[in-house]
Amino acid sequence: MELEQNMLKSRKRADIARIESSFRTGSLRTALKSAPQIERRANLSPHVFDREFRKKAKPVVIEGLMGHWPALKKWSFDYLAATCGSASVTVDSYDSQKAREMTFAEFVNMLKSSIPGEPLYLQEWLYMADCPFLAEDLPELLIAQYDFRRNLYGKSISTNHQLWIGQAGGTTRFHQDSYFIDVMHAQIVGEKHWSVMNPKAYVAFDKTGSFKFSNLIDDPATQMMQCVLKPGDVIYLPALWWHRIELLTDSIGLGRKCLDKVNLQKHIHARFAELLSLALNHDAVKETYPELYKVVVLRNQAWAKLMNIDLARLRPS
Repeated sequence: MELEQNMLKSRKRADIARIESSFRTGSLRTALKSAPQIERRANLSPHVFDREFRKKAKPVVIEGLMGHWPALKKWSFDYLAATCGSASVTVDSYDSQKAREMTFAEFVNMLKSSIPGEPLYLQEWLYMADCPFLAEDLPELLIAQYDFRRNLYGKSISTNHQLWIGQAGGTTRFHQDSYFIDVMHAQIVGEKHWSVMNPKAYVAFDKTGSFKFSNLIDDPATQMMQCVLKPGDVIYLPALWWHRIELLTDSIGLGRKCLDKVNLQKHIHARFAELLSLALNHDAVKETYPELYKVVVLRNQAWAKLMNIDLARLRPS
């Protein structure tokens, strides 16, 4: 079998575990101690944001964009449990061995308990399915108006649909987001540490299939950076920037994805590749990527619902 050239893109459990171990206790953790902070700016206008960051594909943390958000002023775990307690959620959905269904109220009760074990993490909760009224507390970000998905899929899909809610110590493993999408994340409650690297970050396997992180750390092209995202902060990462998130406290954050028109062709290709894999190679995809399979299916089901596509029909009327 041919080895994946960039080890960071490997989906083998052992490789993923080794990267995570290095972030926790190894050389990547040591390197992050001296890594520069992502630039912070206050109250950027869309024009300045586009000129100085989006068009330059440069990460930034922006302060002051959420000052008028009701969510920033009134949200807490108890508030969400009281308003969305009966909603069904899948906790730890990114790990098929730990994933389980429960109500949101049960999730909050477990999150607030002191029961030992792995931190709980509700990842990519598409809250609009059960609690669409929460959108009233999450106004649109003006800097996100360039999102071209509204032209492709309609206005309803190009909005704030994903909540990430977890317990201190929870992590989102080192990864690139799919579909050549820019990342925006608005922090509402608690704090998160973000570790990011340029899309050019590269770790090569040697002839024996082993690898080491020293070349990655020493390579200027890696552009390793970090920040702590606090309530009211919005982080912007251009498409394909690597990132890892660690929850420093119990946390609530909102994910906002944006498609830059310059990435349109690559986005469409990636979407079709995924859909064709699910349609024509379904069993192999499920067996090869058990950790990703359910997440991908749920994501596409949610998109179909937002676009009023009846998946029970073979062809549209």
